[in-house]
Amino acid sequence: MVSTRVLLAQLAPRTHDVAANVATACDLLVRHPDADLAVFPELFVHAYALKGLDPLDLDGHPGPLAPLLASAAAQGTAVVVGVAERQGGAMANTALCVDERGTVVGRYRKVHLFGAERRFFVAGDEYTVVRLAGVAVGILNCYDIEFPEPARALAVAGAQLLVTVSANMDPYAEDHQLFLRVRALENGLPHVYVNCVGQEGRLRFCGGSAAADAAGRLVAALPADRPAVQVVDVPLGAPDAAVPEYLAERRTDVPVRSGAGAAGAAACGQTAP
Repeated sequence: MVSTRVLLAQLAPRTHDVAANVATACDLLVRHPDADLAVFPELFVHAYALKGLDPLDLDGHPGPLAPLLASAAAQGTAVVVGVAERQGGAMANTALCVDERGTVVGRYRKVHLFGAERRFFVAGDEYTVVRLAGVAVGILNCYDIEFPEPARALAVAGAQLLVTVSANMDPYAEDHQLFLRVRALENGLPHVYVNCVGQEGRLRFCGGSAAADAAGRLVAALPADRPAVQVVDVPLGAPDAAVPEYLAERRTDVPVRSGAGAAGAAACGQTAP
């Protein structure tokens, strides 16, 4: 079976130390030249300390990310990494996508902002599929994983692999472990999930980075309580014949009718058939 080698980089970044975090990422690329794709957590470049974030201007010049782009090119490894991106007078929570030539080929701005993030970031307004190491990759960012629509939209758009960057914290660890596998199974796509660890103020990040195949079966699982790095072969392609083809067999033409009859339909602003 065809597969892609993915580096799961479950780390605790240094708070607002962009240079140090970029250097850590570069070092990992050098130490794992066999990886086709390296995935780092949400906002890894800065760490998930929302107050005091200094976003990067990603338009036209790599700035402090130049060493990471150069390292990706030198090692021939594509990268997905979380960064706070300046967007006009605002800031976006962005998953930056760098291909194996060191070129920025995508910037996915988180669509579903969680809790306090809404005070700091503007929400994205589109999903992103990018080609990384020869694979069409659909990008998700943390809270996105908890909704079926983003992953389904990416699957319909032709993604071959789902990648979620995350900064998930207690007490939500079990939620993401469930959604990791469900999003894979219901779309028939392998799914890579990379979370951070460590502490930021009152927040404790819960790790649990993992990869699932297209049938939702785990092919790698990292610990919950400490930094860990693993290169894993993630199988690509459709699940085995025992798994229903949910994507192909879904019905999108079925209307919703109120069970309350005419009165219920009127309450819903509809006309009873």
